[in-house]
Amino acid sequence: MPDITMCKGDKCNLKDTCYRFTAIPNEYRQAYFATPPAKNNECNKYLEYCNKCYQYNGVHKMSCSTQKQQINL
Repeated sequence: MPDITMCKGDKCNLKDTCYRFTAIPNEYRQAYFATPPAKNNECNKYLEYCNKCYQYNGVHKMSCSTQKQQINL
């Protein structure tokens, strides 16, 4: 169960790459947004999901083929 508030992706163009839409929900206890947070193709609750390394929110594994890495100093 993802420990996030999920989104049903109604009228959202970002849903295919958003972890809030693509995560597998718990069938018994899962929180959803009452109204979708996306407006005018922008969403302040968007969590980027990487289909290559299966990480979200801009985090990638070292072996990810996207070669996107973040270094926090």
